[in-house]
Amino acid sequence: SNNGEQCIMDSLEQQVRIELKKGGSKKNIFKKLATANNKDDLVWYLDQYPTAQKRQKILWLYYLLITILLMITVKKLYFIALIQLNAIAIGQFSPLLLVDLLVPAIHFYILTKIVRFDRQGYQFGAVLTLLALVRPENRIMPDFIMYLFVVASSVFLMLYLFPKQDQLEKTKKLASS
Repeated sequence: SNNGEQCIMDSLEQQVRIELKKGGSKKNIFKKLATANNKDDLVWYLDQYPTAQKRQKILWLYYLLITILLMITVKKLYFIALIQLNAIAIGQFSPLLLVDLLVPAIHFYILTKIVRFDRQGYQFGAVLTLLALVRPENRIMPDFIMYLFVVASSVFLMLYLFPKQDQLEKTKKLASS
């Protein structure tokens, strides 16, 4: 039963993404796809993805954000590889050194969300990148500028692509009260 529910959810998410790509408004898509059983899930999916018109207007910033985040991630992987190879060369390798791979893994997770225009990607991108500035090695140039760019563009894109007045969750709560 759980597998069947997951299949239905994936199908609903696909329908929402297709309708948004066609250029439909979120309220019209809600009216078209809503059933008694899927309203909460439908609202959630509609609130997670932007409309096609908004996506088109900011593609240059979207691609720049992805490029900068990839540059930061590749640089991290490069330095992790250097540390690992040096540790092996002097016989000091420890599996604990592999914990360093957590940061690039998180970056890849954020990237997959951002590539799909998923709201959570921008939220995580802003918060986790801001937290990365706690580490001193992330506050040297040019990394500091790249981290600030990721934070600023993530916040801007989240506010632009998902403005509060477009959130159906708020509309649904007002309608039910």
